Amino acid sequence: MIEISNISKNYGELKALNNLSLNIQENTIFGLLGVNGAGKSTLLSILNGLIDIDSGYVKVFGLDLAHHKKEIREISSIIPQHLAFYENLSVGENIEFFSKIQKSNKKNITHAIEVNKLQDLLKQKASTLSGGQKRRLNIAIGLLNNPKIIYFDEPTVGLDPKSRNDILDSIKTYKDLGISVVYTSHYMNEIEKICDEVAIISKGQLIKQDLLENLLSNKQSQKIQIELTNNDEIIETNKDEFISTIQKLNQDNINIKQIKYGTTDLEKYFLEVT
Repeated sequence: MIEISNISKNYGELKALNNLSLNIQENTIFGLLGVNGAGKSTLLSILNGLIDIDSGYVKVFGLDLAHHKKEIREISSIIPQHLAFYENLSVGENIEFFSKIQKSNKKNITHAIEVNKLQDLLKQKASTLSGGQKRRLNIAIGLLNNPKIIYFDEPTVGLDPKSRNDILDSIKTYKDLGISVVYTSHYMNEIEKICDEVAIISKGQLIKQDLLENLLSNKQSQKIQIELTNNDEIIETNKDEFISTIQKLNQDNINIKQIKYGTTDLEKYFLEVT
């Protein structure tokens, strides 16, 4: 779907991207990880045709970005970290305004409203919305052009756990609708929850790209994680103590949600490779 080959982008003496190459498959949720200044936002801006590259090339669905920016923009949408709507307008007025700019049809407008659960908020002024509701309006506006690809640039910053979880759950449904997602975040648990594949970049270069399950797999690990249904608490044990641990949980009538063996923590892995 997206082919990125040896692209570089400089801002004066600063190398934001340095011969970066990676491929993103269609119908996937792709996690893009990196510390601040790694080049994530620059890459998203390039993929949306907002800034030009200095060298290399990018193809989206076989279209060369250098010659087909208009066509690529029409099938793409970026959900920025900062809110991009008019606070003095109502939710419905914002959606109407941006739908006219993007020439959205009624079906796309209805879908954007419903998937973000904004039906009961259409008459409410945007400035009075909660943080989570504002994020949902931001996402709804990004869906109005019925994109094939959506780029999320840290969309849950500053949200409470419930609002964050609601947004992640909605993003997971996009794949079933044939929408591919590129998702950047500093919250590793978000990446673990929704992503199929992950790329880690540092100083504008690709450090690692692989399926999430492969990054978390560690055959040498003897650690066993037992996740409990009670507040998603996690108990760590090993093979020798596993049986006795399970028996103790059963005796105490504590329910088990899932058991993981031979896995590592994504945050630990990220810190190691960067």
